[in-house]
Amino acid sequence: MDPEVEMMFCAPPNITLNRNSTVVRNSSKFNRNVLPELEADIDGIWTDRLKTNPKLYNGTKFRLDSTELNANNVKLNIGITSYKDFIGTNWSPNATELQGKGDTHLKNPQAFMSDALGVGALLLSLDNYVTFQMRSLDCGEACGMWDVPGGHAEPKEIVGKKLMTEIDIDDMDSAKITNEIYDSILREVVDEVNVPMKCLSDPLLMGICRNNTSAGRPSAEFLIRCSLKSNEIRDLYLQGNQAEADESTCIRLLTLDEVLNMTGEHEMWKNMAPSSKGCITLAKHFKF
Repeated sequence: MDPEVEMMFCAPPNITLNRNSTVVRNSSKFNRNVLPELEADIDGIWTDRLKTNPKLYNGTKFRLDSTELNANNVKLNIGITSYKDFIGTNWSPNATELQGKGDTHLKNPQAFMSDALGVGALLLSLDNYVTFQMRSLDCGEACGMWDVPGGHAEPKEIVGKKLMTEIDIDDMDSAKITNEIYDSILREVVDEVNVPMKCLSDPLLMGICRNNTSAGRPSAEFLIRCSLKSNEIRDLYLQGNQAEADESTCIRLLTLDEVLNMTGEHEMWKNMAPSSKGCITLAKHFKF
């Protein structure tokens, strides 16, 4: 496996993991642990990042603490976090030190990390092509790299636009969180690729990988089948009227066979976002 990613869990070949077999357990005990001296650092890092990229937005996110996989379903232990906390911890220049403190004091290197849960999709066309996009320089991370469609599940879709401190994760409806995780990746495909929702299958969860370039940030990776052919997907993308057209600069479609046989020597892999590497790695273990 590429050192930039590591697997949290992979869907077993004999189980189909979908929204009906995904169980969310939401609790404030799954929030990141707070270090008083860390909070000022987070504010400073966020202020500096805004100076270089004013388009960044401090929205609320779900925090993935841990997972449990059994014979019938997967359980996701979910807390609440924010994009500012994500930038200020997982992308902190002192991230390795923070992980060391978590390991030393709480036996958990991720204890002080935001670990905002990302979502990504292996979007598979009717003629078995996989969609990749080049991330624009306006993105908050992995700028100018090839990536699969993706983003974050959004608490605001359930509770509205509130500050993280205004949200009680314990009181949120766990079923709604599960649906938001699955719905969010469908929205990302629509908003980034310009494919109509009616052309997309409901997502299947392939697994979750950690991004080691952002201090172990987790990303859930899904298979989404599209009823359109690859040339139709490309044509829709090139119309350029999708909601998040500014997040990418071009599109590339590869056959599923080429993706599943991709190695570190592939010219795209050398400029591939870690989240996309995680998606491909999980796909290699997935039963299509």
